[in-house]
This record gives sequence, structure tokens and C-alpha cells, in this order.
Amino acid sequence: MEAPFALLETWTTYGTWPPGDARGYVGHTIQAPGVWEGRENAPDTPYAADHERTRAIAASSLKDTTVWLMPEQAEVVAHELIDSSHRRGWSIGCAAIMANHVHVVIFDTPPDGPTVRRILKGTTQAALSKYHGSPRRWWTAGGSDRYKNDDSAIETALRYVENQRGILVEIRDGAIFHRKS
Repeated sequence: MEAPFALLETWTTYGTWPPGDARGYVGHTIQAPGVWEGRENAPDTPYAADHERTRAIAASSLKDTTVWLMPEQAEVVAHELIDSSHRRGWSIGCAAIMANHVHVVIFDTPPDGPTVRRILKGTTQAALSKYHGSPRRWWTAGGSDRYKNDDSAIETALRYVENQRGILVEIRDGAIFHRKS
């Protein structure tokens, strides 16, 4: 019998959660021109927060407009998450698509979070651009890959995603649901 395994994948829409943000961030902190602190993205490591210089530099480096997903776009994302997962033999335990970020708990994947996230972001990027009628940046670079290796951790991840605020569209047991929260 195989040990339980799932990935909790998270990524943000373009420009909505920059390094330096007051809500907390895991990107590089700019201390001075050309001088930055490395990322802190390990479990139980506190997030950096509210660094004005870093936030200003991040804002000035945006190459496209900030993306806040609308409900119709969130639905496009949900359909593509299901389709691209199904094509690969993966299954989504649950997913939440909000205006400014996405969480997906996914099973039956290789134990390679960055690759799984890259595929999910790439296929949804293409689907959103097709829906929009032209290519654009929908997602920020990077994201978070959390490995869940036991039933308790998986259950906690599922509840975390299901209890997000501001869900536009969610996926549960392979079905799409719209929220009015």
C-alpha cells in the first residue's frame, strides 16, 4: 500500500501580491540598489512583510497590467485545471480560484511540485489567453509547492482550501461550483 501523498499548489495573479506587500511575502527583500536578502519560503519561517522599497521596485518592474480574475475567467481556470489534470491521470481533491490567487490540492502526480505547478499555470495561462482573445501575463512567476505526506496533512490542506475567503469558483470531487461569497 502506497503512503498518502498530495500537493498543495498555490500561485498568484500577475501584479496583485508583490514582494514588499504588507500582507506578507516570500520574495527577495531589496535593502539597497543591488543588495537583497534571499527568499524565506520554508515551513514555519515567518513571512517578510511591508517593505516599502521592495514594493516600489516590484511595482516599477511590472511589464503588464495587474490581473484580478472575474468569475467567468475563474471558471475558465477551473475547467482547464480539470482537463489538464485528467489528461495526465491526476485528480484534484479541491481547488479554489479567487480574484488574486489559486490553491489546488492535487493527487496522483509525480512528487515534483515545481513541475506540477508549472504545468497547471501554463495550461491555464494558455486557456485564459485564448478566452481573452490575445496573449497576456495572467500569473506571477513562481508560487508555492507544499508536499502533504500523511492523511492528517492532506485533510488539513483540503480544509484550508475549502475555507478560503473570496472564492469565485471551486472544484470539489471533479465538479465546478460557483460561490457568491
